[in-house]
Amino acid sequence: METVQIPPGALPGTGGTLFQASETAHHMLVARPDQLMDQPANAAYALLLYEIATVEASSGRLSDQWPGRLMREARPAVRAAAGLASEATAQQVVDALWAASQALRRNDEPGARAALVPPAALQTEIARDRLQRYTLPSQGVRALRELRLALEREAGPTP
Repeated sequence: METVQIPPGALPGTGGTLFQASETAHHMLVARPDQLMDQPANAAYALLLYEIATVEASSGRLSDQWPGRLMREARPAVRAAAGLASEATAQQVVDALWAASQALRRNDEPGARAALVPPAALQTEIARDRLQRYTLPSQGVRALRELRLALEREAGPTP
């Protein structure tokens, strides 16, 4: 079973890891994708959350395994759109995206480029350029929507 160590500070809110990662990823990548344009730090962070949600949804924490499968099946397209390697481990991708997002927030372009290297990224320049104008592929949109619905079903009706 795939696992990932979440970098300290990557999920600052309260609530379960799966819920927090999927809700924030959905908000950033699906509900407000226009806010990622020319915001590579936000795009890197949103993709980090997608990666965490994929691992968490696939870990058996949900009674419905379909959303986890959709997240895993969409992951190669999600990564390719960002110039990330499909064969990289989740941990390699999370670590690279966290380092890149933090460097970009500090306006440390050399630090961001240093984070986006193989094995996580296909090529530094490609990954950096794609984060600048990232759009989640339709498979990723569908997977995040299905995951969100599954989490709502498991939570039950709100009082």
